[in-house]
Amino acid sequence: MSHSRRTRLLHAGRGFDPASQDIGPVNPPVERASTILTRDVQTLETKAPYGTKGTQTTRALQQALLELEPAAECLLYPSGLAAIAAVMLGLVKAGDHVLLSDALYYPTRRLMNTLLARFGVSASYFDPCASTDAIIAMMQDNTSVLFVESPGSDSLEVLDVPALAQAARERGIVAVMDNTWSAGWLFDAMAAGCQVSIQALTKYQAGHADVLMGAALCDASVAERVRAATLMLGQCVSSDEAWLVLRGLRTLPLRLKQAGQTALKVAQWLNARKEVQAVLHPALPSCHGHEFFRRDFSGASSLFSFVLQPRFDEAAARRFVDSLELFGIGASWGGYESLVMLKHMPSLRSTPWPFAPWLVRLSIGLEEADDLIADLEAGLARLRG
Repeated sequence: MSHSRRTRLLHAGRGFDPASQDIGPVNPPVERASTILTRDVQTLETKAPYGTKGTQTTRALQQALLELEPAAECLLYPSGLAAIAAVMLGLVKAGDHVLLSDALYYPTRRLMNTLLARFGVSASYFDPCASTDAIIAMMQDNTSVLFVESPGSDSLEVLDVPALAQAARERGIVAVMDNTWSAGWLFDAMAAGCQVSIQALTKYQAGHADVLMGAALCDASVAERVRAATLMLGQCVSSDEAWLVLRGLRTLPLRLKQAGQTALKVAQWLNARKEVQAVLHPALPSCHGHEFFRRDFSGASSLFSFVLQPRFDEAAARRFVDSLELFGIGASWGGYESLVMLKHMPSLRSTPWPFAPWLVRLSIGLEEADDLIADLEAGLARLRG
């Protein structure tokens, strides 16, 4: 019988083997292990079992994540950045070139410009507002990886990922996508043609601001290379935290839908405010790449940004953020609580920034929309004063 995606997610990674037991818990138990015993030397030599390769708990989470984005393999990491680093180290070598979106997660840029640069890997950053043809034209003969993030981490531009992934494949380039914004639920990067989809499970999948974890879903063409790098780097996760993410996955669709609806309501309210120069939310027609968002995404998550009018300087922007009561000032997002960050965009990009420099990024949680709007309204009133 064919079931809906939401139903499959609820049942994935749990249950029991009827051949070995006739009872079992709804949620798989936490299996903690560093040493895995075998019955004979040959098994130890052929299977080389060890805790870094996972437990029944981590394998249950991997199975469930493959319901979000079907792929050949799912690998787990202690953070989203660890997943990005392992993927890149598995896919590039000295002399390679990597083409990346200028709107990506800043630690990815830092990884490319420092560690990988010292290993002889060069990087170029494309303007996320450039045409798809212009981005493709930046691919070089030695480009080995195209790294996209759509929507962009802070500025929320949406790319034509299927077209870019197809162009990359035609040139023998691996298309990698940081798919954290959609949680792998609102956009299927693998189905769009990417060979690797990275998710920071810290965000919506765990959902309660108490877990750090990442995942890389790989197709068969690159899985072995990424897996080898992961094992050589000793990247692994604890069963306790894997269990928490697995539990969070069960309610992911409901939390994501609720937070996304609230975020859109807040974004539409901000869009009418005279203190605001621009609201950067993919579901708004004014956001760059809105046509790709409407075509490719099944909905919007709860992270978006807005830019204050140029007349508000850094001191005013800081006063505004500091004055908010319901928005915690924090760097992560995707939890049940609303968060805010202030960013100076020209210092975070290589390509021109088209708006006033100070951007306010909001992660909307599960609070009532009217309460969040009232908090922002009071903050804007203090900003004017």
